This record gives sequence, structure tokens and C-alpha cells, in this order.
Amino acid sequence: MLDFYNAYWWIFLLRGVFALALGILALGWPGVTFTTLIVFLGAYLFIGGLFGIVGGIAARRTNENWGLFLFSGLIGVILGILTFYNPFATGAALIYLIAFGAIMAGLFEVLVAIRLRKVITGEGWYIFAGLLTIVFGILLAVNPIAAAVTLTWMFGIYAIFIGIMLVYLSIKLRKYNKGTAA
Repeated sequence: MLDFYNAYWWIFLLRGVFALALGILALGWPGVTFTTLIVFLGAYLFIGGLFGIVGGIAARRTNENWGLFLFSGLIGVILGILTFYNPFATGAALIYLIAFGAIMAGLFEVLVAIRLRKVITGEGWYIFAGLLTIVFGILLAVNPIAAAVTLTWMFGIYAIFIGIMLVYLSIKLRKYNKGTAA
């Protein structure tokens, strides 16, 4: 397996360069990048839905859950079409979903900290973290445009970090490959 990775070190390099480019675009043009990511999400939902429909139809004689596959595929196609029709509505829905998730996670953290206060020390920090998570969720919900920019920047920083790591890995693999080929 190591021979495979050594021989194809350039795949890691290409992935790293692509991640770096995507990260730079996300930091430089967050609005365009966010919209593009939402459109890609729509394409993913649509294509995945088509495969779900085909899989459901193909499995109708051999799988008792074929209807579930078919239904899931139809939902994917519908969501993909809706995303193409109005990517901004899908982006807003995604922001609100993330905001709701953050608020719920923060509430859960506070609840757990209160329930564990007799067992652990320093639960105040856990409560504080939960409250910060709740405030983060509220801020996302109150200003979805700023949330889209912020989340795109976070994605951009992540992509740059991963890109650097992949480029570094490809360099190490190439050096190892040259050392074993000699």
C-alpha cells in the first residue's frame, strides 16, 4: 500500500493545491464562494437523488426497502432543483439550521454542566462555553449574511490548513519515493 501512495504522491499535491486555491477564494470572495458551494450542494443533491431513484428501481425485486431508496432519491432531486431555482433560500435555510444546532448544543452543554456540578469541578467553564455557543447561534440567526461570510471564512481557513498539510505530505512522499527508487 505504501508503494501506491509513493507512486501517486502527485495526487496529494493536486488535492493540496486545489484546497489552497479554494481556501484563498473563500477568504478573498466569501459571498461568491458561499453561493458556489450552495450550487454544488444542489448538484450533489440532484445527482445523488438520481442515483437513489435508479437504485430504488433496480432494487425493487431484491430489496424490501426499495421504496425508501426511491423516496430518498425523489427528495434529493426535488431539493437539488429547489437549490438551483433559489440558491439564496437554500443558503439561508442552511445558516438557520446551523444556528438552531448551535443553540441546541449550547443548551445541552449548560444542562449537562448543571447536572454534573456535584461530580465535577470547574463546571462554570462548561456553562460559559455553552452560553457562548448559544450566543454564537443567536448571532448566526440574527444576521444570516454575516453568518454566511463568517462560515465561508472558517471554511477557507480550514481548506488552507488542509491544503498545506496535503502539499507537505506529497513532498514527503516524493522524497521517500526518490529514496527508495535509487
